[in-house]
Amino acid sequence: MATAKKIDVLTVKLDPKPGALAQILGAFREAKVNVTASWGYQMGPGEAQAHFFTADIDRAKQALTKLSKTPKTEAAFWVEDADKIGSYHSVLEKLAKAGINIEATDAFGIGGKFATVIFVAEGDVAKAAKALGA
Repeated sequence: MATAKKIDVLTVKLDPKPGALAQILGAFREAKVNVTASWGYQMGPGEAQAHFFTADIDRAKQALTKLSKTPKTEAAFWVEDADKIGSYHSVLEKLAKAGINIEATDAFGIGGKFATVIFVAEGDVAKAAKALGA
């Protein structure tokens, strides 16, 4: 059975150039920030961003500020389950049945476990929490 929890994710703008994400992860390593999940991507010419779910959001914010980054905190959901066929579908179906549009999601399976991070509109966070049992 899937377990879900509401989490805070840090989002920062990146320079779309080699090493930009590595610089941030290096700062996290120095600050002893444990990163549970991260993802970065280019959004268009000259524009990129990254998201971080960490065990210590305050320490992560401090590390980002030292790099002259301005982190934005966004609500999201972390959902875990066994890595089996249909796990991801059942999570997405709960949100669909509740009439909630997903703004972004990232999912992966490793070591027999499945996990996903799901972003919804700010106005749908409470409704999504209820739908997911978070």
